[in-house]
This record gives sequence, structure tokens and C-alpha cells, in this order.
Amino acid sequence: MEKTLETDDAPVRKGRPYGGVAPEARAAERRDALIRAGTRVFGTVGFRKATVRAICQEAKLNDRYFYAAFDSTEALLRATYQQHAEDLRAQVYEATAAAEGTLEARIDAGLHAFFVFLREPCAARVLLLEVMGVSPETDATYQRNLLEFGKQIMANAELPGTPLDDDAEQRADQRILGLALVGALTNVGAAWLLTGYRDPEEKMVRNCRQVVLGTLRAMLGV
Repeated sequence: MEKTLETDDAPVRKGRPYGGVAPEARAAERRDALIRAGTRVFGTVGFRKATVRAICQEAKLNDRYFYAAFDSTEALLRATYQQHAEDLRAQVYEATAAAEGTLEARIDAGLHAFFVFLREPCAARVLLLEVMGVSPETDATYQRNLLEFGKQIMANAELPGTPLDDDAEQRADQRILGLALVGALTNVGAAWLLTGYRDPEEKMVRNCRQVVLGTLRAMLGV
């Protein structure tokens, strides 16, 4: 029999350490295991074919632990998507922060981080494909993250002495341009994923740089 992290006869202990691990830590470990399993299942068979049983088998957990953490497979999808979205933003932030001070260098660093992230196909499918059109609640999660990605792109244009948020009209322009750039990168990234990464990463970065850099330069008037 396949060994599981939590077997059918393992008691669900609340408020007491089990095996030297606090219950909160064990719950967090199980949640992380379910998110990793969700990534693999959603990223292979797709969200609409995913089942709690398949996810629990992948996570090596009894299904009661699934329902202790999530109300449904859709709730797990949202959590899985949110985790990957936050991971990508963190990786892009670290890459751009470490880049040289020029706008071009920051854009290149961010694009490289984006395309490196997409090299993990299951995470990329969750981020770019599986989360779309599921329900209004999941759509709202997706839209919130698009706005955050847009803000992150626009932040790269904040050159010294160039305030970009002086008034509401300018902030609206930034929001719309940021969303437009996120939409372009999302479509390019999805196409790259679905063609099995046909084009070299450098070519992807070089062509996307033209779109992002051209838009930001036009906004800055440089």
C-alpha cells in the first residue's frame, strides 16, 4: 500500500502537538502539500477534470484533510493560483531590484524572470490558463492579480525625478497601460507554453522588450 502523509486511521488532533509538531504547523504542511498536488493535477489533466480524490492521492493525504483546508477544488485552484502569482511577483521584484539602474536593464531582468518561471509547465498552466473563466469569484481573484502585475510593470518606469502618480487621470492611465502590458505578456506566455517553448527564451525577451520598453518610453516622453 502506498504510504501517505496522513493515513485513514491517523487521528485528527486539535490543539495538541503530534509527533513533536504543533497542529498549526501540521495543518500548514498539509495545505502546502495540497497546493503542490493541485499544481500538478490542474497543470496536467486541467481544473475541470480534477477531482478531490486525484489531488489527495497526489498529495498522499486522506480526503478529510482536503476538506479541513479547502471547501472545494475551486477554492484550492484559487489558492494555488494565488501562490504562483505571488511567487512570480517576488521573483520579478528580486530580479529587477538586482538589475542595473537603467529602465532597459530592469525590463530585461523582469522579462527573464517571467519566462524562467514559465519553464515549469504545471505552474504556468495554472497561472495562465486554468484559472480563467471558472466562476465570478475566481475571475475576481484573477483580475486583482492582473492589477498587481500591472502595477509592478509600471513601477519599473519610476525614474528619479519623474513622478507618475500626480493626479487621478495619470493614475488611471498607468492602470490601463499596466493591464494592457500584462495582457500582452500573458498571451505571449500562454502561446510559448502551448507550443512547447518553441522559440528560444532570448528571442521571447527581445521581442517583448520592444513592447514593454516602447510603451513605457512613450508614457515618459523619452
